[in-house]
Amino acid sequence: MQKWVVSGMAALALAGAAEAADFRDTERYLFVPNRNSADVAVIDTRRDRVVARLPVGRVPHQVLVSDTLGKLVSSNTADDTISVIDLGGDGPATEIALDILPEHMQLAPDGELLAVGNIEAGTVSLVSLAEMREIARVDGLHEPHNLTFGPDGSRLYVANLGADFVSVVDVATAKVIEEIRIGEGQAVAAAGSGDMEYQGIINVTATPDGRLGFAAYGEGNRLAVLDLRTGRPKKTLELGELPWRAYTTADGRFMIVPNNGDETVSIISTSSLREVARLEGAAGMTGVNTGWFETTAFVVSNAEEKLVVIDLVTMENAGEIALPGTPETGVTTPDGTRLYLAISSTDQVAVIDTRRRELVGLIDDVGEEPWGTFMVGALNYCH
Repeated sequence: MQKWVVSGMAALALAGAAEAADFRDTERYLFVPNRNSADVAVIDTRRDRVVARLPVGRVPHQVLVSDTLGKLVSSNTADDTISVIDLGGDGPATEIALDILPEHMQLAPDGELLAVGNIEAGTVSLVSLAEMREIARVDGLHEPHNLTFGPDGSRLYVANLGADFVSVVDVATAKVIEEIRIGEGQAVAAAGSGDMEYQGIINVTATPDGRLGFAAYGEGNRLAVLDLRTGRPKKTLELGELPWRAYTTADGRFMIVPNNGDETVSIISTSSLREVARLEGAAGMTGVNTGWFETTAFVVSNAEEKLVVIDLVTMENAGEIALPGTPETGVTTPDGTRLYLAISSTDQVAVIDTRRRELVGLIDDVGEEPWGTFMVGALNYCH
């Protein structure tokens, strides 16, 4: 295994020079938010080297890039802000104040409207990146987690971590127009209880064409399939115990769902809308990445510090990859050949060769407690 290193002094120098850099060739760079050092590392994927550290607000949780506007956005949970950086190097970040604990973000198809879930406030902020301001705030939500725009951008689907339904927001009016129930029985976690044991809906995962959305309801051990054009439910599937969320393959053929209650992984065909395999997983699964012509899935086990490898051709377990520390979220390059995975406990990014199914390198000095990875043109996801 090779190790690529940028010295601590060099990293500081890079941070100081960040304002003069130009990162608008976005498909070349990997962006990594660092929770403890309050910055975003920029990695040149042609050389697998850290080339800059961009200062943002405190405890950044997720980053996104608007390729349309050439701007990088970071959600800062300790500041209740987002930081917006011009990737052309025109100056420091601009801070925009939002509601309480902004975490997950999603860009509309136009690349100019940003939705941000303020999880503790139960609201979603709609931010114009062209105007650099919050233009509306949606309330009446229950721990809004991940967000998904419909294919034309007119609807926003909000996954409520504290409820058993998906809220549908009309973007033009910034109002909830429908609640799509997925579970049965207890609909909402006790208000204000801070019930960390209740797992509602983590995400509505869209197929790459934006037509269908898959929403796993943890407490109900089920997965709903939604038509994202109309907001209508199409089907509900029973899964394993405590499903986390669905992850799509880049070709859209499968949705892969880790079931943390029984440590299994469900694989669903998006054409037949049936579970075609249920395989062995691990404890504390928090993500799934796919690669190498979508023949392989890598299931992230945060608890066991490893990747579970699944062969998507034979639908069988194909081994494990041990990691040097605690993995967070990762991203596969658009060509499907490399997986970059943030390792928070060692302040590194691991590099996985998806064809060889091996750990082939570690990138040091990315910052303190790297929390995720982001690339333009890739299938990105957050915690």
